[in-house]
Amino acid sequence: MTLAPLVEPGIRGVKGKAPALPKMCVAPGCISLAQQRHHLWPKSFLRGQPIEWVSVRDRTIPNSVGLCLTHHAEVTGGPGGHRAHIKYKPKLELLEWHAVARGHWKNFGPLRGQALVEPEPEAYRVRREEGLCPTCGRALPHEKPKTQDGLPKRKAKTWTILVPDDAEAGADILDIYITDLGILMGLNADSQRLLRYHVLVPVLEWVNQSKGEFVREWEEAAG
Repeated sequence: MTLAPLVEPGIRGVKGKAPALPKMCVAPGCISLAQQRHHLWPKSFLRGQPIEWVSVRDRTIPNSVGLCLTHHAEVTGGPGGHRAHIKYKPKLELLEWHAVARGHWKNFGPLRGQALVEPEPEAYRVRREEGLCPTCGRALPHEKPKTQDGLPKRKAKTWTILVPDDAEAGADILDIYITDLGILMGLNADSQRLLRYHVLVPVLEWVNQSKGEFVREWEEAAG
């Protein structure tokens, strides 16, 4: 399973054709050809959204890079676990290669040239910003009304969970955790219609990507 470069609730998949890959593997120092396409944010993270482009803090970037067979195996993990992790640095707007060296994670620097894939054509970007179809230039349909949090109102359904309701008020405990984590993540608890979902998904995603650390902490807590 691929480790997401950055885990934030605002990351969204953007529709678009898969960009062409560069000739060479983008891992720093690698001299092999790019033999496989690697999606940075996996399907499980994007949860049914488009996977070829992603919007990260209002910047649309390609969601795939070209890697050789060896480096692709390192970032997707295997019997020995993940040996590499591509991370995104929002302030620098760069993707960096982190790999295990002598038992510890080490930053080996930005991916080669950051010319990871063909960037979105300038004409496409301008049309998108003007509210036109990026490819044909036609006016796009009017946007659906947005909720107070600025996001289009999404279809939703209820997913229930049984909680204790005796001396231990399970519902109250969960609400406190959701509210506190939502504030920590910068979510507006008063206007977020799907607040619980937007808190739980990135938290569970982080735990899933940090299984080793989670198990160690759990075993220590269990005594």
